[in-house]
Amino acid sequence: MHANGPTNDGPGTAVSRFPGTTPLVGRSRELASLDAFLDGRRAPLSAVLLRGDIGSGKSRLLAEVQARAEGNGWAIAKGRAYPVERGVPYALFSDAFLPTLRSMDAETLTVLSRGGEADLRLLFPALRPGDTEHPEGGGGDPAEFRTRLFWNFAEFLRSYAARQPLLILLEDLQWADPSSLGLIHFLARQASDNRILIVATYSEIGRDNNTSLLETERSLLSLGVAESLTLGSLDQRDVAELVCRTFSVDASLVGDFPEMLHSLTQGNPFFVEEILKSLVARGSLTNRKGRWIGWSARDFALPGSIRDAVLARLASFSEPARVTAELTAVIGARAGYPLLASISSLPEDALLGALEELCTHRILNERADAGVVVYDFWHPLVRETLYQEFGLQRSRLLHGAVAEAMEAHWGDDALAHADELAYHFARTSSDQLSTKALKYLSAAGRDALARHADREAADYLRTALERARSVGTPEGAGALVQDLARAHQRLGEYEEAAVLWARALADEPPDTARYAALKRALGLAAFWCGRREEAFTHFADGMAAAAAAGDPSQSIHLLLIRSHCLQESGRGAEAKIDIESALLEAEALGDRALLARVHRSLALLHVWIGPPAEADGHAQKAIALAREVGDLSVEFWAVWGLAVLWGMTGDTARMGQGIAEATRLADQLRSPVLRLWTAEMSIELAYGTGDWDAAIALGEQSMALARKLNQHLLLPRLMAWTSLLYTGRGDMERAGALVDEACRVSGMHEPGADRDVHLVVPAHICLANYLVARGEYQDAMSAARRGLEIAEGTGYNLWAVHRLLPILAEACLWAEEVDEAERLGRRLREYATAMDHKLGIAWADACDAMVTWKRGDPEGGALAMRRSAEALERIPMIPYAVRIRRQLAGRLAEIGDTEGAVAELRQVHDVFVRLGAESELEKTRIQFREVGHRPPPRGSGEGMAGLTERELEIARQVARRKSNKAIGKDLAISPRTVSTHLSNIFQKLDVSSRAALGDLVREQGLLED
Repeated sequence: MHANGPTNDGPGTAVSRFPGTTPLVGRSRELASLDAFLDGRRAPLSAVLLRGDIGSGKSRLLAEVQARAEGNGWAIAKGRAYPVERGVPYALFSDAFLPTLRSMDAETLTVLSRGGEADLRLLFPALRPGDTEHPEGGGGDPAEFRTRLFWNFAEFLRSYAARQPLLILLEDLQWADPSSLGLIHFLARQASDNRILIVATYSEIGRDNNTSLLETERSLLSLGVAESLTLGSLDQRDVAELVCRTFSVDASLVGDFPEMLHSLTQGNPFFVEEILKSLVARGSLTNRKGRWIGWSARDFALPGSIRDAVLARLASFSEPARVTAELTAVIGARAGYPLLASISSLPEDALLGALEELCTHRILNERADAGVVVYDFWHPLVRETLYQEFGLQRSRLLHGAVAEAMEAHWGDDALAHADELAYHFARTSSDQLSTKALKYLSAAGRDALARHADREAADYLRTALERARSVGTPEGAGALVQDLARAHQRLGEYEEAAVLWARALADEPPDTARYAALKRALGLAAFWCGRREEAFTHFADGMAAAAAAGDPSQSIHLLLIRSHCLQESGRGAEAKIDIESALLEAEALGDRALLARVHRSLALLHVWIGPPAEADGHAQKAIALAREVGDLSVEFWAVWGLAVLWGMTGDTARMGQGIAEATRLADQLRSPVLRLWTAEMSIELAYGTGDWDAAIALGEQSMALARKLNQHLLLPRLMAWTSLLYTGRGDMERAGALVDEACRVSGMHEPGADRDVHLVVPAHICLANYLVARGEYQDAMSAARRGLEIAEGTGYNLWAVHRLLPILAEACLWAEEVDEAERLGRRLREYATAMDHKLGIAWADACDAMVTWKRGDPEGGALAMRRSAEALERIPMIPYAVRIRRQLAGRLAEIGDTEGAVAELRQVHDVFVRLGAESELEKTRIQFREVGHRPPPRGSGEGMAGLTERELEIARQVARRKSNKAIGKDLAISPRTVSTHLSNIFQKLDVSSRAALGDLVREQGLLED
């Protein structure tokens, strides 16, 4: 049928049909900005947030952006959030990506996800048809597992976008579920080029009612990875353009109609369009022989609001169309035809006619999804308007009818749709449906918990508990309380979790394994709330209950948890007793998986408190057992602990092997967080071996990733080790910035805070090291002593050996506190010997050598310095070794061995050049001059190799003892030009006279050329 011809639109007379989609007007600024992102003219940005009032044209603008992007070769993923799905984890991304994922064959999915199909299926359960169970993500830290899921989805998108740039269009974020908003935030922080762009819309009003959206928006804008565009109203000229272009009519013919329309609508695009459609539907605007007329009429009643405009237009439809629209509004999301047919009371012919009528008039949109025809409202405002017209009681009845029809439609697969059924059943008031509401709310909550969508899980489970009270607290309510407590605990809401764990305990006899498990959970919540002694009381009660119940497995878990809390409290000796008790019980029980965990805990404890042999032995047993039971997480941490142990005790060859194996396991676990833990060790290894370029590059890369992943535990440590490199290179500005941030992020200056030793001590190390380099020795000693007090107070003496005591001793030496330095050297040797810490012993030797010199024995100091430098080189710890050799050169010069001093300085000079250690290099060059020798060239592009051909020829002429005038005559240049060249040559070669230049040319055999 012709688009502008007359048609019968339901009851009433024949009228004209509205002429298709209205044009996009008044958005040139926003389009230009988005075009600039799409074609790369603006700096890469990860997300653009489009916000505006209801009906401001966000969807229309998005459609135009989509068309332009498709024309430029971009792939499109488009999703919309719905009120009905605010509790459905990752619903927005399922809507956007399921069509793409379903279209991929298994091989392509494997390639693009790099073998991570399991992670995709956990995010998108619809990829596993017929499977209603969602497996937990395994043991370990839930936050780490959630980060792993997000990271691997981001990796999938990067692989996908490498083939074709990807535009992700997301509508109506005001209704988005918290997990989808979290994923948007994560992806926006990962995207770093023009291959992926997220464009998302939301209404101003709805935004204020979604705290997760507010937090996401605020964070993305503050991080500089997103830009916000606000769509305002159309002005009068825009409205006039819209009218003229929609109806293909000249502006002279419409008169003041656009002015009247703008005054009524205040330039709201949706309102403008709805009024125009209403006028066409009523015949006030009509097409006669291809020409639209009616622009001068003023006797028609115009709706006074968007709501009135929508309702006026819907009133013109047939009864079946109105009923079907209302039914679709109650469903609340895209509705498949089979579902609509099963719910609707209309005969099939009437339903099909109603759907055709609604689609023709752009109330509903029809498309195919996974082989099923689905219907959705063209604009969510139409759905909202319809839904708000229902009275409370009618709404409840409709939701009940839809819920029961949906349940019957899905039959045995109903639990796979628990989210949708929970939404509808929860909105009924019927007592007989409360049990079903409880069933599906519980299922939806546990499903969300399994998928680490903890906020949605908490919301579902809280509502389920409220329903449980209304049906008389049925069987299973206790499990709901525990699941809700677990969700709060994962969210970091420990006080709420503690209340729920206590509530669960109230109904449990105190001599059961379940009571013991609840006490363990309550103890952890109390510990994280800062109530440490209360926590230890709960753990003790739990162990008594486990013993009474005859459950050694629960007892072992309690011992391990308590030992962990004791370690964090600085009570390492007590922690050791607990883990050793757990080992005896695990051996008696014969549970190989538990034994693996116990040996891992013992290994990690002994890494820090010693002796190394104990740490090594337990780690090897943990690795063997973990491989036997297939626990990659336990295996990773045992290998990681060994690598730390080998590195800190100076066995860098084995440390490198351990890093490689830990990296392999992190890759197998597909965990970016675990990769960061191995990167931290790689930075330290590269520091010691002297590969500073690689160490700095890895440090910067790892810090950036840790920030993106919100890894606050790792970030200050990465900053600490990277700052050592910048300090060594003399880049004090960058070093100081990292030191300041490491101190702040670690919480070392927060009064009364529960400090994590493994965060605070590295911060003290980098601060003390930085202050020594600046010559602020008293402040450096204060910082090192504070760190030492924490390390020794908690029994983690490895931290004392690992740089704290060496840095403190060095500061004392330069501050001329030689007696204190000597005491510190003895203390360092005592710790290092007990730990078989080769590096610590070498540091102690270096300290003794410096003390010997400072006490007036340069000859004895030189001998000791040479031995300690050689020991440091064998490890290797090159930066410290070469600094000792520079001191050795000074002592040799002091006792008259100039030749030996120069030999040492040449070796030192080469290493400092390679490291890029500018401050140490300058000190070395000064020492050359002090012993009467010229420093070597700074690098391969320096010295004679750094001279131009003309400069080299002038240097030869100088060596032949020619004057500037003679040289100028030979080379056909002026004597002044010769003088200028000589000035440059003197600077490049670090010489100060013609005689010194001539000697250098002759020494290097260049005169004969």
